[in-house]
Amino acid sequence: MLLSRRQARLLLPLGCAMALSLTGDSTLYAVLPNQIEVVGIPLAVVGVLLGANRLIRIPGNVLAGSLYDRAGRRRLFLLGLGLGVLSTFSYSLAQGFWALLTGRLLWGVAWALINVGGYTMILDYSSSSDRGRMAGLYQFAFMLGLAVSPVIGGLLTDALGFRAAVRICAIVSAAGMAVAVLALPETRPEVIGPVPPQRHPGVAQRLGQFVGVWRTVDRRIVLASYIYLVTLFVNSGVLMSTVSLYLGRRWGTQVALGGLVIGVASLGGLMLATRAVSGMVAGPVAGLISDWLRNRWYVVRAGILLGVGGFVVLAAVSHVWAVPVGVILVSASAGALATALAALVGDLAAGDRQGVIMGALATAGDTGSALGPLVAYWLVVAVDLRWVYLLCAVALGSGLIVTIGQGEAR
Repeated sequence: MLLSRRQARLLLPLGCAMALSLTGDSTLYAVLPNQIEVVGIPLAVVGVLLGANRLIRIPGNVLAGSLYDRAGRRRLFLLGLGLGVLSTFSYSLAQGFWALLTGRLLWGVAWALINVGGYTMILDYSSSSDRGRMAGLYQFAFMLGLAVSPVIGGLLTDALGFRAAVRICAIVSAAGMAVAVLALPETRPEVIGPVPPQRHPGVAQRLGQFVGVWRTVDRRIVLASYIYLVTLFVNSGVLMSTVSLYLGRRWGTQVALGGLVIGVASLGGLMLATRAVSGMVAGPVAGLISDWLRNRWYVVRAGILLGVGGFVVLAAVSHVWAVPVGVILVSASAGALATALAALVGDLAAGDRQGVIMGALATAGDTGSALGPLVAYWLVVAVDLRWVYLLCAVALGSGLIVTIGQGEAR
């Protein structure tokens, strides 16, 4: 059996709510570079806005993990969903840099609660023998959200305009929250025996917990976190934030595909959807293989090689039809790596610090994701995007060096 009934009862509402929460964020990635006049911002700050939510998650993830370890799972996850709906709706009202920045920071807080909570709940209901498949199916839901959201957002933006599009996205996110309210269980293990008195540390103490975790964790968690940082830097950071700009600079505001002419916003959304579908397939496959091999490092190495190949294709592309090939390879790499690395770290995480350790892993990824748009939009002022993609291939390839000498994760 792929999943037990108990695991399925968790993954269905959890995956649905998480996937639908992504609609507003994914729409911004698909259309914001080409909507700067509508919202009143210069192109130079697009990278800042797309990365701002990740910057706030760098301290926020471990704080969220600490809260999940102390206060349970369900209520905090629902809070994250509610903040996500609010942030998405705020984009429809925002005009200028500071208003959009406020919405992006709010989404950063929301996603810290959603993402860390989702993986923590998966650890609650899995073991080392099936953690890969659970993480892979959760990755499937994540990528499904990324596949559908930018297509809907791009098409709605071309048809109705940016502000109407993100209002509809907020409604979709609210529907996902309703599913979680009705069906999501509490997964935190019950404490047997008397509960010791709880102290409630402040922000400084919780940040201190983050430092303490990294001093005591297995070295393999640190190595996996570096690879996760680079993976999200090149994929969620650079590629996701520049694919629409890349298409627009190479082929203009409209692209002719045979006899069909497609707007660049819609085509950018389709490329992001292609990216998501590829990762959606790769995640569960990587999880199953890593469970079967009982050595997740093999999957990690294969994922790195796929990503390097994809960025080489994008750097060398001369025809629009070659873009999906590069996007598919890079996304398959990211889907496989996200699943294998999450399962690997979950295998090694101590039971009473699962939330904090998964928050620390998420912090590594968000560091990469936040730096990606900033570095990419800084570089595109001086060099062609193809050179940026070639640098991404080199950065991702450095992960192979990290895996040297790594054996069984369990």
